[in-house]
Amino acid sequence: MTDRGSAGWLDADGLADLDASELARLVDRTSERELRHRLIGGVREIALREIFRRMPEYLRPARAAGFDAVVAWHITGAGGPEDSDAFWIRVSDGRCELIAGATDPDISIRTDPATLLRVVTGNEDPVNAVLKQRLSVRGDLALAARLTKIFAVGPA
Repeated sequence: MTDRGSAGWLDADGLADLDASELARLVDRTSERELRHRLIGGVREIALREIFRRMPEYLRPARAAGFDAVVAWHITGAGGPEDSDAFWIRVSDGRCELIAGATDPDISIRTDPATLLRVVTGNEDPVNAVLKQRLSVRGDLALAARLTKIFAVGPA
């Protein structure tokens, strides 16, 4: 059992084995400061890889009908202040897939790994993250607004 405010679970090799409910609970119980501190280096890479690997599993195909977009995610903190890791997804025909980078995404989202983890686990509202300037969105804002409806956020 992890104590509130501790992110010892982020050191575990089993991060990839956590189910959505357990991950959401652990993120909720971990302080913002601790999440930010731990989500650097190798743990950051593992967490980001898992988030984007699982993204197709959380697509709600019926709600994604008619949605056709490429989304570029830029996750800050990869090195210097301007460095980021980029992950690209295409949502089309009720399916979601990770793709190699595209030159002109329909939506571009920029955030830090802690905010991303809190949003995808349902522990932070993406609109509030935008208002707090912890998440920025560029491109087709009407399509971007639909993202929270076509993806299950947090544990089902």
